[in-house]
Amino acid sequence: MFAILRSRPYLLLWTAQFASLMAGFFNYVAIAWLVLQLTGSNLAVGGVLAAASVPMAVLMLFGGVASDRFSPRTTMLVAGLVRGGVMAVLAVLALTRSVQLWELFAGAFVVGATSAFFVPASTSMLPRLVAADQLHAGNALLNLSRTAAMVLGSAVAGVVVAAVGAGAALGIDATASVLAGLLVLPLRADGAGPAGATGSPLGDVRDGVLYVWRDVPLRAALMVIAVLNLAALGAIEVGLPALAFQRFSQGAAALGTAFAAWGIGSTVGSILAGTRPTPGRFGRFMLATFALIGAGVAAAGLAPSLPVLIVVMVALGVVEGVATTYLISWMQQRTDPGMQGRVMSLAMLSSVGLEPVAFAVAGAVAGHDLGLLFWGSAVAIELTALGASLSRSVRQM
Repeated sequence: MFAILRSRPYLLLWTAQFASLMAGFFNYVAIAWLVLQLTGSNLAVGGVLAAASVPMAVLMLFGGVASDRFSPRTTMLVAGLVRGGVMAVLAVLALTRSVQLWELFAGAFVVGATSAFFVPASTSMLPRLVAADQLHAGNALLNLSRTAAMVLGSAVAGVVVAAVGAGAALGIDATASVLAGLLVLPLRADGAGPAGATGSPLGDVRDGVLYVWRDVPLRAALMVIAVLNLAALGAIEVGLPALAFQRFSQGAAALGTAFAAWGIGSTVGSILAGTRPTPGRFGRFMLATFALIGAGVAAAGLAPSLPVLIVVMVALGVVEGVATTYLISWMQQRTDPGMQGRVMSLAMLSSVGLEPVAFAVAGAVAGHDLGLLFWGSAVAIELTALGASLSRSVRQM
């Protein structure tokens, strides 16, 4: 799998994504800290996070259109430079202690808007750089970059903010964002071809949605991704903290250990998928992994002790890592080159774009009954897998 790192174009893409992810964690820590310093309000922190997440969700499909129309390279370059420029201004304001709350909200909006263009472009770039039989390895290592950034980014950003202040962290954010854009400059920028985006932006979005809707397996895959993120992500991200607080004497240590177990499992799963070809009877295989994820969510809610929860989270992470790597690779292989940006933007919208909704719903359900959150999420996932299995096109994909 790691032989793909000898490909200079792939290595540039991997590094660009890693730099962008690291910039995101530095931004999150720095902005949240500055908002608390200015207001002392948790509500204001939630507001500034919403200022980033809402434009990312709203503009994600247009980011896919831009990738199909102008090429992923151009889209990533412009998004990285714009974000880097705005973050550099915020860094100067923070370092001179003159930053105001509205400027932080504006900066958060820019982060969300540029992410809406950068993320689908980086995903749709991969099939242009590697052969079809290398997609599994490429996606597996991109998944590992996300895990590595999650571990390193938040930890290093916290140290930087504590040691030298949020302004310095925003400066690193700006530098990493610009670097992420510049790294893709050497990559080829061939157009999407005759099927690329050529009409009005709204018309191109509509064409992308219709393209997915008419392809039954592709449509089913996006629906399953959406349900998994609404149900599983909400249960894990919102339910685990509540579970650790209410059930386990280790408290925050239990929560950190559970998330670490999930990350380790996801890493193992990504590597396993990256080193093996697509399984035979792929549709049935993916349906089985979705059913296992539902069972894992239910098992996490039932875990009577921390060791049991760790085992469940490792297993859940392995299945999630395998499923994500195979499914994204399959979607990239199935999609027409001129539609890659829009299909990947729909995939990202079904996952990242739904996070605010998933967290809000999970929070409301957990506040009423924590057990209902885990069981309800598991049932939703199992019913979705069952419904998808009724389609012959899905079973035979």
